[in-house]
Amino acid sequence: MKGFCLTIVALLAFFGVEARAAATDSTAQAAGQDSIFRQVDLGGVTVEGRMAIQKDDHTNYMPTKRQADASASGISLLARMMIPKLLVDHIGKTVKNADGTAPSIYIDNRKADVTEADRLRPKDIVRVEYYDRPSPAFPGTQTVLNFITRKYDRGGYVDMRTNTLAYPWLDYGDYSLQASLDVNKFNFTLYAGTGFTKEDTPGTSGTEYVGFATPFTKKETALGLLTKTQNHYGLLRTKYRTEKTTAILDLGFNWSEMPESHQSTMVSYTPQAYPSSEAVTDNHSRNATPSMNFFLETEVAKGHRLRASASGWYADNTYSRTYTEGSLPTVTTDSKEKQYRADAMLVYNADLKHDNAIGAMLFGRFSSNRTTYTGTMAADQGIDDAVVLFEPSYSHTFGKRLMIYVRFGLYWDLYRVKGIGTLSKLLPRPGATINYKINGRSSLYAYWYMASNVPQMYNYNSTEQRVNQYTVQRGNPHLDITKVHFVNASYNLSLKNANISVYGSSTIYTDYTKPYYMDEGGTLVSTYISDGKHITYLAGVSASLFLFKRSLQLTPTLQYSGQRVTGLNSSDSGRLLFALTGNYYIKNFSIMAQYVTKRRSLEWGGYYQEIPQFYIAELAWHHKGLHVAVGGQLFFDGNYALRTWADHGVYRFDNSTTTSLNGRKAYVSLSYSFDFGRKKVEREKLNVEKGSSGIMRL
Repeated sequence: MKGFCLTIVALLAFFGVEARAAATDSTAQAAGQDSIFRQVDLGGVTVEGRMAIQKDDHTNYMPTKRQADASASGISLLARMMIPKLLVDHIGKTVKNADGTAPSIYIDNRKADVTEADRLRPKDIVRVEYYDRPSPAFPGTQTVLNFITRKYDRGGYVDMRTNTLAYPWLDYGDYSLQASLDVNKFNFTLYAGTGFTKEDTPGTSGTEYVGFATPFTKKETALGLLTKTQNHYGLLRTKYRTEKTTAILDLGFNWSEMPESHQSTMVSYTPQAYPSSEAVTDNHSRNATPSMNFFLETEVAKGHRLRASASGWYADNTYSRTYTEGSLPTVTTDSKEKQYRADAMLVYNADLKHDNAIGAMLFGRFSSNRTTYTGTMAADQGIDDAVVLFEPSYSHTFGKRLMIYVRFGLYWDLYRVKGIGTLSKLLPRPGATINYKINGRSSLYAYWYMASNVPQMYNYNSTEQRVNQYTVQRGNPHLDITKVHFVNASYNLSLKNANISVYGSSTIYTDYTKPYYMDEGGTLVSTYISDGKHITYLAGVSASLFLFKRSLQLTPTLQYSGQRVTGLNSSDSGRLLFALTGNYYIKNFSIMAQYVTKRRSLEWGGYYQEIPQFYIAELAWHHKGLHVAVGGQLFFDGNYALRTWADHGVYRFDNSTTTSLNGRKAYVSLSYSFDFGRKKVEREKLNVEKGSSGIMRL
């Protein structure tokens, strides 16, 4: 660790000298006014200058040709771009900020998700805008990743992808086909796929303590867990685009099913509150969800933009569970759920004279959930929730360097819990951000932002369901709305061959919803209460280093994170984490490896979680439109176990879960993509550091 720290100090000193040697930065000036129609288009460009351009409230990251060629999907490319403060798992398809929160995903200013970003072809991604602070461009969000894509007016493409586990053999597979056609101002895209998982592993072993009048300890020894899931999905998109307007309509459908989940354990009690025996749990579920999304963005006048979106989905879900323990009565649950949700949002931004800008966002959502239970305990529950958020904002820039951005939000939530009544909450959502641009390569920012949660039916209800012979799960419709305060500060430095961030943050949850257990006459009731605070804090440094003519990329991260829960059953945790990711490119091959130390954290549910060290290696090869990758993770660790434990007074537990899908495995990914009817883009060189901005005006 000491050698690593000395290496980082030396590199920082070296790049600091390089930064002082350059008196001006023409890149930032030339890149001043770009948009998705005046974009940094590097699809046919070899970048020799800086790959990160700092803006007033975000940083533009441009992928290199090597990175794009070595990637088979949008998230795979994002992982290879190695953006500081961003943790990307391109195998698990997750993207997180350094503090563990997930950034909001956008594509060309349109709200999307990680799955849709992963479907993007790397060659079509022009740049990634990382808003690591609140911005007037995306009101109502804390952090944003905005993928900017290349626009076409003719031709199309076909893209096929497969991802299969080779070890354990065929325990996971995902297969998809995507076709797109551009005709003048219209684009038509069809996407369809199917996937499956099979989890064949020992399962969960552990102990539970139940503090009844006569307390007992329950010990479970895993005998086996077999779970199978299936997922089928499809999407049809129609897009209309002009120089000033973009309109998109999506029609989608998703079907997921767990036809089998069977877990068996040996159970014993001390003292013998119940006889020792084998316990068997069987689960089945099915979810069907059609959806529709509409998006419109238009330039009303010069400097004035209007963005509108609307979405809706309906879900028809079923779930069943059977728990049998020896000769004790079998506990069964059969549930049917109907869900409806509709969202609508309007965003207006206007650039005024004298470096002033105003914005406003109006958001509305209505959702309705109904669930009926049959089995051991018959019940039904429901919640209707209506949300309105109005958020005006104002920003002012002083001397082209200092920008102050404030937002004045009001959040109104009206929800009705079946059998309880209607409740209404009016909460403020203010926030302030200060950005200071030291020069074209370095900047400082700090922000504070307030938010609140949305009531969920799984805990805001009055129903009960039996878990086993002594435990009942119960909701609590009288929970308070959790208020959240985000505080963050960072220093960012962008150089030709290095991007560096030093950061610190804290998140404070008040009226914190936490699990609560109580003894009701020999029955353990598992419910929720609003009590105390949940505080997280983080400090760290992350860098992306490009060495040996950028054939080698390294991203070391060193950070300390901690969590603290106050109030009932207070607790705290803290841990130092080190992670290192590397990419090496040689001709048509690329090698990627990642290592993360063991982690421990105090999670939202009031329990501790300890994750073993993690490492992965991947070899990829590409030729024209063909991409092949083979990789493996944890190949030296045969017993990957996730430990969770908690002490809730009358109830405490300590469990260890062995899983095959998160443990040792090897995979093979294949993809093939080809274009048709499009004009070939000739490659040229842009030396950004010598004054060429790299921006192509379209």
